[in-house]
Amino acid sequence: MIDYHLLEALVTYAQVGTLAKTAQQLGVTQPAISHTMRHLEEQLGVQLFIRTPNKLYLSETGKYAAREAKKLLNSNLNFTQRVQQFNQNQATLTIAANAPGPLIVLRALKAPNVKIWPDFLTTDAAAMLADGQVTCVLLNHPLDTFDTTSVFLGTENMSVNLPSDSPLAHYPTLRFKDLNDQTLMSPQGIGFWHRIHQEQMPDAKFIYQDQSQVYSEILNYSSLPFFTTNLTNPADDWGTGLPQDRIVKPLTDKLAHQPFYAAFLTRHHDRLQPLIERLQDQWDRLDAAATHSPDSP
Repeated sequence: MIDYHLLEALVTYAQVGTLAKTAQQLGVTQPAISHTMRHLEEQLGVQLFIRTPNKLYLSETGKYAAREAKKLLNSNLNFTQRVQQFNQNQATLTIAANAPGPLIVLRALKAPNVKIWPDFLTTDAAAMLADGQVTCVLLNHPLDTFDTTSVFLGTENMSVNLPSDSPLAHYPTLRFKDLNDQTLMSPQGIGFWHRIHQEQMPDAKFIYQDQSQVYSEILNYSSLPFFTTNLTNPADDWGTGLPQDRIVKPLTDKLAHQPFYAAFLTRHHDRLQPLIERLQDQWDRLDAAATHSPDSP
């Protein structure tokens, strides 16, 4: 097997073009690089360089070898990163989700060994679990594969907050279609809820905001309707400073009530079970608090 440092020297030479610059970049002497190149040729049994009195050139075989060496080095780097990520996941539970609601519940636990994936899931969650990128995913559907387990956590229930003078405030029940002609405020990052809004209310006008403080200020100085769920209040950012003078109307559509599951590789069951039980308990507490809220119908 060819040594790593030999391939690195070849790739560096192909990039910078001279032995002197290669030696400088790798922090060794020029004679050492010359020896390295000859040693690489001996190991491969091919001529990689065209040597002239004043210049050293890569042959066509040398150029090909440099391209292949770069692929191998990149592959080795990816291998190293993946192993390091897997090792980190053994000590830290990396959790991803496809919507903000379950992450609000998770953050409320303040679990010290939990790391939250920075983006909402849009790719194959099962593949991310299998690759060791994440330890657990929180989804609005179970994962049905032979090596995964899905555990129900709770349901997120959506309501619309209306000004008291809105004609819709007097409806006994509301559905998404009743809001189809409205202008509504919404946070920018809402995961799969964004698709539901667009599909169920195609003619509604949405004002999306990516700063929580600006979002709450606009709502307090306007009469714009906005959505909340049974999980909104504990949010440190988007759940604070919201106007309290709105009439809260739960939506009756099935899509407005999303069940959430914790999905993970079955072999991680014992590691995740304590956290999942805490998530379920916290979800129940938030449900109870939302049911007994003064704004509840």
